[in-house]
Amino acid sequence: MLELLEDVLHDAIPMLPFLYITYLLMEYLEHKGNAHFTRILENTRKLGPILGAILGVIPQCGFSVLAVGLYLNGTITVGTLLAVFISTSDEAIPILVSQPKEFNTLIGVIVVKLIVAIIVGYLVDTMVRHHQLKQNHPIKNIHADCEKEEEEHGIFYIAFIHTMKIFVFVFVINFILSYIMDAIGQDTLRMFLANGSIIQPAFAAIAGFIPNCAASVILAQLYLDQVISFGSLTAGLITSAGLGLLVMLKMYDNKKDIIRIMLILFMSAVVTGILLQLFF
Repeated sequence: MLELLEDVLHDAIPMLPFLYITYLLMEYLEHKGNAHFTRILENTRKLGPILGAILGVIPQCGFSVLAVGLYLNGTITVGTLLAVFISTSDEAIPILVSQPKEFNTLIGVIVVKLIVAIIVGYLVDTMVRHHQLKQNHPIKNIHADCEKEEEEHGIFYIAFIHTMKIFVFVFVINFILSYIMDAIGQDTLRMFLANGSIIQPAFAAIAGFIPNCAASVILAQLYLDQVISFGSLTAGLITSAGLGLLVMLKMYDNKKDIIRIMLILFMSAVVTGILLQLFF
């Protein structure tokens, strides 16, 4: 149990600076009305999915958390958010890097996810062009009594309080999920992933939704053990958006929007995975 607790802390602690920066930026934009920063975002808006996809490639769970905050604050589009989610690979990258023989696999995963992220990002943004820079997303418990708190403590204090609340929530949920995964065991996961089946990418995509960096580690290891295909590995890593989705579930009231985002991720992962499994 102590080892499990240490593993969860190891996964959660790196997100703290990203979470704090996210809240600090959201508070600053909300209360200071930085018109210059807004103009910069408007000018680079068309490059959003490309920049988001490139940013997501960096093996760090925190970038998906940062992207969620920017989306909820209306500073990036849903296409850019999806691009970050799709290209994020977090802990799977170091696992593959540690295996020199899997260099081609590593490059393949990165390139495929980068391409899919950009295509899906622009496709979704084209379909929802009515999204404005300030989207007025209903965000849970972020700006309630903020004006009074800001007068008393300032935005740095407010951002810190929000960061700790979300961190505790993520830690508790992550611990519960890790305990369940530990109890289930890798053998059960192998059976669930339907070794050798054409629909394996769909099961891998579902496994990728587990909001824990351990999920992508297990997917990478199962690929190295030849339990899942390259297509299934890619599908699982497309839906493996780090802790971003978990934070979004806590911060965002619009559950329909979250479901739509998850469905787009899932369909992108399944289609990509099956195509790779059939032709590569």
